[in-house]
Amino acid sequence: MSELGQVLKEAREEKGITLDDIQRITKIQRRYLEAIERGHLHVLPGHFYARAFIKSYAEAVGLDPNHIMSHFQSDLPAQPPQEQLERLRRRRVATTSNPLQAGKWVTKTLLVLFVGLIIGVIYVAAVNSDGFSTQPVPGGNLNPGAEVVGPGQAGNPTPVPQVPQAQTPNPPAVTPETTPDNGSTAPVVPEEVPQSVLTFESQQGSLYKYTLTGGDKIKVKIKAVGENCWYGAAEAKTTKFPKQGTLTKDQEVEIELGKTAYMRLGKPGAVQVTVNGTALDTSKLKFMPSNVSITLGQPVTE
Repeated sequence: MSELGQVLKEAREEKGITLDDIQRITKIQRRYLEAIERGHLHVLPGHFYARAFIKSYAEAVGLDPNHIMSHFQSDLPAQPPQEQLERLRRRRVATTSNPLQAGKWVTKTLLVLFVGLIIGVIYVAAVNSDGFSTQPVPGGNLNPGAEVVGPGQAGNPTPVPQVPQAQTPNPPAVTPETTPDNGSTAPVVPEEVPQSVLTFESQQGSLYKYTLTGGDKIKVKIKAVGENCWYGAAEAKTTKFPKQGTLTKDQEVEIELGKTAYMRLGKPGAVQVTVNGTALDTSKLKFMPSNVSITLGQPVTE
């Protein structure tokens, strides 16, 4: 099984979709879907259909088809030279078999342009004649109620009355409470909030490991900011996520876990992830899907 087929199969199984469901959604025969998962791309009917089938499969399981095509470009079948020569030969035969077709097209185009030019000249002449006929005649009658503007008054703007602005009342002064003993103001001491720090530890293939300090449990917030993204979350590594779903744009979800967390993101670049209020840089998650493991560590004491 190729790496491309493995990624598509894992995404399908994580969403609980069978090959029959993919066949019903994409209208692609099941035997071609099985060939894609096994890496037998030579079974598909030509390189064009192979690429189209892979794109449709990726979209059906919630993956980015453009990213899949660019990431696994080396696994995709190339266009055979014989097929390119056949297309070029067909184009030459089409152009040589109809030598008069180009001339007919040029004649029709020139005829349409000529008719359009005549219509444009007639329209411009009609508009100009209407403009001259509607010029006011000196000494003519004025409409009743029309304002007569004397010489030198044209262009003077009518003064706009000033509207007084409402005055915003000043808020009353607040007198700090004093203690009855010595009259001094009691200081307010803010409560110390533990600061969470998310540290990247290591990477093993598509698995990214982090350590979180601060807090007694892990709270994850996932928000879709681009395309749709499938997610799954659990407290340990698993293939059956108790908390999973697909987020659409601007949709978010909050998940509360224990001292460990294991997440899988179908399109990491399409979401924003925060852990206990600390942002996780999803631009560093290059795999689709990507797995994230978070362990709650002890806070560093000074």
